[in-house]
Amino acid sequence: MQQRAADANSGPQALREILQRLGFDAASKQDRPFIAEDFVFETSDYASARELRNVHEEVVLDETPLALFRQIHLEHTERPSTSLRLRFGLCWNGFRDAMSLLARFPLSFQRAIPPGAIVNAAEQYGTGDFGLAWAWSGEGDPDILAFVRNNVLVTIEGHDARAVVLPLARELAEALGKLRTGPAYAEEPEGLFADVRRRAGEVARLGPGERLDLGVLPEAGSTLFFLTSVGAVNRTPEREDSWYYRAGAEAGSQEVILFRVGKGILPVMERFTVEIT
Repeated sequence: MQQRAADANSGPQALREILQRLGFDAASKQDRPFIAEDFVFETSDYASARELRNVHEEVVLDETPLALFRQIHLEHTERPSTSLRLRFGLCWNGFRDAMSLLARFPLSFQRAIPPGAIVNAAEQYGTGDFGLAWAWSGEGDPDILAFVRNNVLVTIEGHDARAVVLPLARELAEALGKLRTGPAYAEEPEGLFADVRRRAGEVARLGPGERLDLGVLPEAGSTLFFLTSVGAVNRTPEREDSWYYRAGAEAGSQEVILFRVGKGILPVMERFTVEIT
């Protein structure tokens, strides 16, 4: 019975009520700038993280909303039971998308959040423009802390790491707050697709199922993500550093979008158009 009551207090409707109480609706209507310089996380840059080591790191691109996530797993150098999972999410279309992702974050846990434990991390701890934090015990320093700063979402999940979560969140919020900001992002007009345009024209014309070679796209120190409205981008079987686009069956104007990111979270985006006849 107690578990059911806890689950009821952590479901979508209960979360909406908590967010409203914490001022989420008003905060999410703000207009915030975009970070205009990259953010690269290194444990040595933060006093609270210098006894941690990076044991695993990966980058993923989410489409709805459009966001690039760098996920980093940290472990204490002397106490392996002390570990954290960091996620830095850059929302391509701005602050409101970051706030939308923040609102979903508490629903990602199977474990019920203690009733009344969630606080506004921005007000309580001075982290970011808006945030959420809680301790699994329901009291004391947080085990979980997430905040939005401009168009970046940061989430910190600690295991046996209460002494680290809050100090690290404050340091990260300060570092993100020092980044240069600017307007919405523009596409790269001349990038890795420049050679494709020279060969195929501003609009490549293909029949259904036809292949367009994209050529060698440099990946040294970077990660590439492709989005297509129809069709797919794949590596060339004969050469791993070469790519091609396979047209889909749907006729009309289609797009191929490339996101390229280095060691941080700020990608370069470019696109080209394909007319499927």
